[in-house]
Amino acid sequence: MQLKDYQKSTLAALDTFFARALAEGPETAFNKAVKDQDDLARLEGRKPEARAYKPLQELPNTPYVCLRLPTGGGKTLLAAETIRIVARSYMRRTYPLTLWFVPSDAIKTQTLEALKNRTHAYRRRLDENFGGHVRVFDISEFEMLRPQDLERSACVVVSTIQSFRVKDTGNRKVYDHHEELEPHFSGIPTEGMETVSAEEAADNDMLREGAVKFSFANLLYHQRALMIVDEAHNAVSGLTREVQARIRPAAIVEFTATPRGRNNILYSVTASALKNEEMIKLPIRVRPHDDWRDAVSGAVATRHMLEEKAAKDRDHIRPVALYQAQAKNGHPTVAEVKRYLIEEKLIPENRIKIATGEQRELDGVDLRNPAEQTRHVITVQALKEGWDCPSAYVLCATQRLSSRTAVEQLLGRVLRMPFAARRKDAALNCAYAHVSEPSFRDAAEGLRDKLIDMGFTDEEVRESLKPRGVEQNDQGELFDPDPVRPRPVMQFSVPDTPEAREQLNAMQDEGVDYIPKDDGSLVVGVKGEITDEVASAVRHHTREADRSRFDAELEQHRLKVAQSRTLAQQGKVIEVPQLLVEMEGETFVAETDAIMERVDWSLAKHPAQLTETELSFHRNQDVIEIDLEGEKLVYSRTTEQQPPLKGLSAPSDADIEASLVQWLERECRVPDITQAEMLPWIAGVVADLLTRRDINIRTLIDWQHQIAARIRWKVGEIRQTERKNAQQMALFDEGAKPTWSETRLVRFDDSIYRNVPTQSTGAFRFRKHLLGADRAPLIDGDANGEEFQCAWALDSLEQVDVWVRNVARHEDSFFLPRVGRRFFPDFVARLNDGRLFVVEYKGEHLVGAPEAREKDMIGRVWAKTTGNVYLTVRKVSHGVDVPGQLQNALGLGSD
Repeated sequence: MQLKDYQKSTLAALDTFFARALAEGPETAFNKAVKDQDDLARLEGRKPEARAYKPLQELPNTPYVCLRLPTGGGKTLLAAETIRIVARSYMRRTYPLTLWFVPSDAIKTQTLEALKNRTHAYRRRLDENFGGHVRVFDISEFEMLRPQDLERSACVVVSTIQSFRVKDTGNRKVYDHHEELEPHFSGIPTEGMETVSAEEAADNDMLREGAVKFSFANLLYHQRALMIVDEAHNAVSGLTREVQARIRPAAIVEFTATPRGRNNILYSVTASALKNEEMIKLPIRVRPHDDWRDAVSGAVATRHMLEEKAAKDRDHIRPVALYQAQAKNGHPTVAEVKRYLIEEKLIPENRIKIATGEQRELDGVDLRNPAEQTRHVITVQALKEGWDCPSAYVLCATQRLSSRTAVEQLLGRVLRMPFAARRKDAALNCAYAHVSEPSFRDAAEGLRDKLIDMGFTDEEVRESLKPRGVEQNDQGELFDPDPVRPRPVMQFSVPDTPEAREQLNAMQDEGVDYIPKDDGSLVVGVKGEITDEVASAVRHHTREADRSRFDAELEQHRLKVAQSRTLAQQGKVIEVPQLLVEMEGETFVAETDAIMERVDWSLAKHPAQLTETELSFHRNQDVIEIDLEGEKLVYSRTTEQQPPLKGLSAPSDADIEASLVQWLERECRVPDITQAEMLPWIAGVVADLLTRRDINIRTLIDWQHQIAARIRWKVGEIRQTERKNAQQMALFDEGAKPTWSETRLVRFDDSIYRNVPTQSTGAFRFRKHLLGADRAPLIDGDANGEEFQCAWALDSLEQVDVWVRNVARHEDSFFLPRVGRRFFPDFVARLNDGRLFVVEYKGEHLVGAPEAREKDMIGRVWAKTTGNVYLTVRKVSHGVDVPGQLQNALGLGSD
């Protein structure tokens, strides 16, 4: 299981925080992390997020941070990686003890099954990080934990928070005395630990009043375990804080989609990041219904349509529909929904499963098994925790969304992408919701809070909810409820028959919908373009006397659609050549990683040493200074007494040195450098510290974790230098061979950006925007903003035939390579003479930044290579305004 980019960024932020926290304390480390993120946000034109560190009152010096990831973001995988990071960057332990809190018994069972299974991706991560020395315990098994386990293995104890509730007398086992734990308390200081009371001593001859309890809580208090808290929004009560104080963790890392006021949010991941990494299905196609039966019928039809499309996909996907029924005192009940599916929709009973507290028909069922027949799952609240099915596509809510329901839990299931890979058929990349609401607006409002509870932002909610179907106004006219890109609707009546409903339901994906009337008819609405196939099918169900009128109205509708077409719908396209590079007889897209794969680089070409600036030991050997990316961190011996490195007790300094080198290689191992290359380089670093720097081997052992952190940084710096050199050599040097090909083009047409939010342009009407005159994919700022004015100036150029906003970080957008990143210019235009005009707008505060110069250089390389035009625009350049700069770039300016 490879980490996604957003997961790598999350872990990098966590690693930097803990390295700083060890030297400077958690509050300073947190504030610096927030400043770094705010600076990056400003550079990228985003609004910084106001945050302040709130220490735990009982444990003010304990690092306490929260990672915010939306549902489906892989919190469990990141939690497993967190153990490695905190152990090496803060706890300075080879083998840490971790207390892993989950919110419920169902989640505990699920987590334990994954972590104890050596073939599971989560356990494999732990084994890779700790050399296979990993032991996992249920909280009920803590008596099995031995001292040698803590010395030789990374130990993980999985528990619910309820097992540690101090005032819950039914869950005090962790605070009770256990003779089996006695070996853990031999010769250790007892200050701060709970002792045996007089009452307990009187009840048990084995106990002595005032003696330390051999309890698991006391063991945790002494060991200073790492505490991981899953679904942390469920664990912010005062009781939980009391629990944390009683077991004195070394650090606390929380994971949640919906942080509360007391969570210290170190890093946030957006739902958009998950979509870009193909982790979730978006948008959600929402279809309102007046009655729960209609909602169920719509869900059945949608699931059937998806199954037909899935049959053509490369992977085995059998779409599943989830029905949220009501409790026994509600309506419809589970039994009513099941009966309706069987009797009215003719679903075979073996394709329906019930998952409630009383009926657990999903237990032991493998929904990915091709032989498994389940297509429909009915639940009340049983899906709230501990159950997952990436093949779930359709949510059916049988009650108003404003009611107290568990819809958000079902949404979390239907959003997960099967096999985390985008499908060729666009319908399989969306989720579907059929809800008992009178209108799309009501349904969207009802889903809004539930999506926000899952970690979506307001903007992402607006982007993610799209209407499916038509609605009827007070005058009886059908309309497209899409608030962003409504399409013309053709309306016609047909007799209400089972055959008509079945065929019309099968054409939902082509924009066909209907509303049943009391007079026995269906008012059919078809949105946008109407194909001959759809027209023929609808016409077939009309009365024979009405068919000539149908033909006339179809012609009128098609004329209306033609008049409302965007330039893209009229067939205009913009095709932009990607920047390619030729190396070693191969031609490929110019990206740093691809270039690096063809460059012979080695650590051996770089000095195996840490300079005085990079790693500074004071003569009294009580302090070490490390430069963390330009920031000096000072560690003192009193920061924390770290345990000695296991296996380094041999009397010979040479043996200690060899063991240290081997340990450092394990700690600094990276995928793209072999052990055969890394080991001698690290040996050289250690030898240099011992000889040239004249540092005692015992001092190096004392600071082994800081040295490992510095070596990892040094290797990263070397790699970054090599990446810059490779990029320079491949694209800018005299022997560079940048090129392009007519077969490697980025195509902007009517299919692009369909899932990207748009904004009204107000009084402006763009004449030449590819995707519409009055609406366009989001442009930074409002109509008075600088970037918007740049777009208006571009639209006004007579030489421009058509242009489009190039949406940053979108999978279908045009990009140019920066070192290790992609650069998405703001605007792409096609000129009347066939050339392309690519424009990047830069605010005055960014004009002189290194990244602005890097972008301008690579843009000019692309323009020179492909014979097109590239321009970096600013508000005023040498006295010339934006329109003038555009004209000058095209050779139209005055002399």
